[in-house]
Amino acid sequence: MNRLVRSGLLLVALSSFAVWPASQAGAQTVTTGAISGVVSDESGGVLPGATVEAVHEPTGTRYSAVSGTDGRFSILNVRAGGPYSILVKMSGFKDQKHSGLNVALGSELAVPVKMKLESVTETVEVVASSQSIINPSATGPAVNIPLEAVQNMPSVSRAITDIARLSPHFTPVGNGDGSGPDVLSVGGRSSRYNNIQIDGANNNDLFALAGNSGNPGGGTATQAVSFDAIQEVQLVVAPYDVRQGGFSGGGINAITRSGTNAYHGTVMYEFRSQGLVGDSTERLGPTGVVASPSRPLGTFSEKQFTASLGGPIVKNKAFFFANVDLTRNKTPAGWSADGSSGQKFIVPQADLDRALSILKTKYGYDPSLGGNALGEFTRETPSNKVFVRLDFNLSDNHRLIVRNNFTKPTTDVGFPSNSRFLTPDTFYQIHNRTNSTVAQLNSTFGASVNELRVNYQKIRDIRNGPTAFPQVLVDLTGGGCGSSTCQIRFGTEEFSTANELYQDVVELTDDFTMHKGRHLITVGTHNEFFKFKNLFIRDNFGAYRFSSLDNFAAGLAQSYDFSFSATSDPRQAAKFSVRQFGFYAGDLWRVGSNLTLNYGLRVDIPTFPDTPNANPAAVTNFGFRTDIAPSSTLWSPRAGFNWDLGGNAKQQVRGGLGIFAGRPPYVWISNQYGNTGIDFTRIGASFNVNNKSPFVADPAHQPATVTGATAGSFTNEIDLVDPDFKYPQLLRASLGYDRDLGFLGIIATVEGLYGKTLEDIDYKNLNFVPSANRRASDGRPIMVRKVASLSDVIFLTNTTKGNSWTVNGKLERPFRNGLAFSASYLYGRAKSVNDGGSDQAASNFANEWKLPRKLTYLTAAYHNGQSGRPYTFLFLSDINGDSKTGNDLVFIPSSADQVLLTNGTFAQLDAYIDGTPGLGKYRGQVVPRNALRGPWTNQLDLSTSLGIPFAGTRKIELRADVLNLLNLLNKDWGLIDFPVFNDLAPIGVSIDSASGKYVYNLATINSPTYLKFNRDDLRSRWQAAFTARVRF
Repeated sequence: MNRLVRSGLLLVALSSFAVWPASQAGAQTVTTGAISGVVSDESGGVLPGATVEAVHEPTGTRYSAVSGTDGRFSILNVRAGGPYSILVKMSGFKDQKHSGLNVALGSELAVPVKMKLESVTETVEVVASSQSIINPSATGPAVNIPLEAVQNMPSVSRAITDIARLSPHFTPVGNGDGSGPDVLSVGGRSSRYNNIQIDGANNNDLFALAGNSGNPGGGTATQAVSFDAIQEVQLVVAPYDVRQGGFSGGGINAITRSGTNAYHGTVMYEFRSQGLVGDSTERLGPTGVVASPSRPLGTFSEKQFTASLGGPIVKNKAFFFANVDLTRNKTPAGWSADGSSGQKFIVPQADLDRALSILKTKYGYDPSLGGNALGEFTRETPSNKVFVRLDFNLSDNHRLIVRNNFTKPTTDVGFPSNSRFLTPDTFYQIHNRTNSTVAQLNSTFGASVNELRVNYQKIRDIRNGPTAFPQVLVDLTGGGCGSSTCQIRFGTEEFSTANELYQDVVELTDDFTMHKGRHLITVGTHNEFFKFKNLFIRDNFGAYRFSSLDNFAAGLAQSYDFSFSATSDPRQAAKFSVRQFGFYAGDLWRVGSNLTLNYGLRVDIPTFPDTPNANPAAVTNFGFRTDIAPSSTLWSPRAGFNWDLGGNAKQQVRGGLGIFAGRPPYVWISNQYGNTGIDFTRIGASFNVNNKSPFVADPAHQPATVTGATAGSFTNEIDLVDPDFKYPQLLRASLGYDRDLGFLGIIATVEGLYGKTLEDIDYKNLNFVPSANRRASDGRPIMVRKVASLSDVIFLTNTTKGNSWTVNGKLERPFRNGLAFSASYLYGRAKSVNDGGSDQAASNFANEWKLPRKLTYLTAAYHNGQSGRPYTFLFLSDINGDSKTGNDLVFIPSSADQVLLTNGTFAQLDAYIDGTPGLGKYRGQVVPRNALRGPWTNQLDLSTSLGIPFAGTRKIELRADVLNLLNLLNKDWGLIDFPVFNDLAPIGVSIDSASGKYVYNLATINSPTYLKFNRDDLRSRWQAAFTARVRF
């Protein structure tokens, strides 16, 4: 379940572009582009019957068209990129040739042609300069990131998110707990609602198990495809072309490189180590005591080897491109308990030593994996990628593309923090294998074109731990932990005991486009067939929590959870299929020479041929069946326009209105198939200090009944789905204005975007209802179980609440005379029920110099300033009786008589409230969810490279990237502090039996070594990477 619940998100962004700025994108197709224009004579009279031939010079691929009665010609489904040469012929006129043209992905290149009367036999040649910003197919917010920008963007992770941050609409937010690689939120929507396409084929983490990264294997921090295999990336927010679908967030559309008539290749090696990373910045507690001293980074290395080769198989007919990408990373976890490296976990060494001693002597278990159990763990992430693409010009009218992409990454995962230390054995491993094959046939039939694409993807994810032992949490009350909020964890992580996911995906897409006068009509179908096998048995080795070291030594736990198969198969998996059929029709109407309308209708019909097992208890107690699957029909009408105001390609107004629908993460649907209440048995006792459940160290012989629990015991869980559940849908409207300012080549853009939630996911726990006669002292209801023998009954349904709006201004200068820049400012708000987002600001600069002896020196910089993640102020205890800890909102007293206090005074609590921005205004109230915000962050990245030509066209490139340059300039700059999982729970709480008032334990916030936020240890240090590359 997505825990990032947010209200009143403030979004601020200043974003920019490095090296060749992004161009305004349209939406002709998802893998190709188009070339169009009007052929006229010198007086402006249109010339019908002119023949137009376009040649993609690197491959010799030829396209042709004839101008119509209005002089207009249109060549569809051309290769993105270039350079192109265009030859126009007309009897009685001189031939005219245009050269040096490039076609952006999904865009239409406008080429006006003015023919001169033939006096002598000659060809008039026009060499392209910078392309006009006017794109007749551009309507909604979208940008293209060309090959040069992909290659030169400052980055050491070489991730698609690094490219996508060039659009202010694509907001990078911290992954999962708030640390690690960024994921992308678009328009305040969850990153799980984005859609990633590679060569027109969906390349998504359909289950959304990859830490919100979006691509298969994203949980291993791998990338969907090697940087060196990418030709161009298109970022879309509201494409009014109905061919674009599958998302209610944003779309990332990438195409890969192909071979040409010349052999080209590259070999690259990139490395960095702890010697190229700065020391951590000292952290002080509230009284000025050093809570975490400055330390060098632990064991760290990143090595990446990439090799690519492309060329002809048969000149002008067949081409190949191949890439191999090998990465070997070692990254420290950021925390140590012995202070050897990273940030120090603030717990007395004697308590930690005692915990390990009990574990070893009483239970015969060593969590160190042969290393230092209290040292900083080093995560290892090996990744192998192989990419092969073949292109065939079968004829001038038929072109075939076949490509295969294989990835094999593995990683260690774990999230230690200032309140929880993980021993090495509790870091789990994710092993991914993804094999994706795409075949696409582009055909021309006279003035019509057809694009047929088939995709098969096989994805295998296995998550497990290095040992087999129950998960154990022990509360520690010494040092800076204060009110029992610090813990040590060992054993197999509770969600990694039986966790495998197999996905098989087949896609079939066919688009047919025809000319009808001024109309360009497209009809098409997009169909997706998914087959899932999801093995997930949480707590299958048992999971225990002890309230103290003494209870751990006695072997008596205060909470216990155990789940196991209730069938004959001990590894019972949820198996189901999804078939989604999509149909659409659209029209690109050239109303006039300067006005284009793009409108159409799309319908998507998801179906579920399999139904979960029936559990009569669900109907009896809650009125909903388990043996049903959702069914809905998603209608998406859209309309956009583009108006060239002066008719001179210097300014345009564009916009539109439409509905966008996308898949939900299928893990939400899978829960209904796996948790029917009869396939698995889940027993346990919720945390209660009076419980005394015996601890059993053998993971294969966990107790199947709860003993020693005085309160909170349960036997099972049921997940239900609303029979009327609908996929996420969003209404979006946009309006933009682009203008060439007429000086220094600067282009200005102003744009607004509005979104309204039509359908989004929502969860309800039907088994917990308010008690009729009990409320807490702040008025919140006390929950009780409707059916005492059940734990949770989770009901998946919809909400229509949520909206967003943004206003964006942008200035950019296309690359010219060695200099390019772009800067934009975006301001907006977003409200939603069940997802999260972030605010950002950024700027960028790039420059290139030609040095003596034909050396080339290039530098690029990218700055990102971002407001902190919204977070929720919580009690760690269960106050409302729903058997959940860490989900109850804190009441902020306005006077000392409203609460009782231990380990502190009201004056100290009052000072903490005043010192936490935004908290004071909720005095006398319960703090709403996500009402507070973490600290602002700033990061400056710099890349510089030197190109050295040799042996003709060959070149050696030496490159240095510095991430977080601000931290190199000043140790107090570039720091990334964040609330773990968007929560902060520093105040212990209980209820006084006599008065009914809350009893607040202030030991944590009064500790001299208390640290309010976690710090991303690696990203808060400057880092450098060096790259050597040979191009030939």
